Amino acid sequence: MFDLISPDYSFDRFCAEMIGKDPMQVMEAASAEITYARRNHREKTNESNFRKGSKGRAYCDHLQTLICLFTGSAPDHPTSDFVETVRPLALHLLRRWEVLGLREIVSMTQASRPYGGLGDVADFLTVVISREQVEAGDIAATLGVLQRLVESPKTARDFAERVDIAFQGYDDVREELFEIPEVRSFVARLDEQFPYWLFFLSKHCRGLQCLLLCFLPPSLTEAARARIFPSRIGDHLTRRWFPAMNHICRYAAFSVQEVNALTDRVEAYITEGRLPPGA
Repeated sequence: MFDLISPDYSFDRFCAEMIGKDPMQVMEAASAEITYARRNHREKTNESNFRKGSKGRAYCDHLQTLICLFTGSAPDHPTSDFVETVRPLALHLLRRWEVLGLREIVSMTQASRPYGGLGDVADFLTVVISREQVEAGDIAATLGVLQRLVESPKTARDFAERVDIAFQGYDDVREELFEIPEVRSFVARLDEQFPYWLFFLSKHCRGLQCLLLCFLPPSLTEAARARIFPSRIGDHLTRRWFPAMNHICRYAAFSVQEVNALTDRVEAYITEGRLPPGA
């Protein structure tokens, strides 16, 4: 039998125990709790899952919904009990991390989801992609969040360089993220639908670097990288990402000066690395 964070299937207790942890730790704990709860139940009853309507089933469903808050946005019609239970944990996490799903939860009344654009619930967006999504090749939730960035010219302008992207669940792997075939495939599929990274991704964070590396040859020596990467990067930016950036700049009504400034920041990021705070 596996030890559970809440052996009595109390979602309140689980959320309380997560105070003090970071978003990745919360996601991993919730995923493990679901797995262990189901295994314990199977050992006791020989049933593969909790019966519908049972306390264990409701507990696992709430945990799965909690995970979804980190990998997408809030569900359309969460129960008031779920919102009120998650709210203290969400407020704690939002002091240090901006996660769209959590921001939406704390913006909700008990009765309904707020009406309004993305900018009404967040001023910086961190898109967290789970290992499970990557291995399933499921870009739907991530793409759904990203597409909200272009729902209007105002939203696009509001989130220019105010987005980061991160992968959860890879702390125990030896390879670099961009060398993992499933990650590379996931990023390529996402890029087919949303190539606007240069416009939206922060130049102070590592997300843009991670995505760019996924389009470069893996498993090279440092010498080979120094020889091969510059031309490959230039080709990818010229062929794909700069045209996409310019398209969104026109959509968001950027001035020539704003486009030039953004281009300069992209080039500085590519050649020098992450920009310092305030730059």
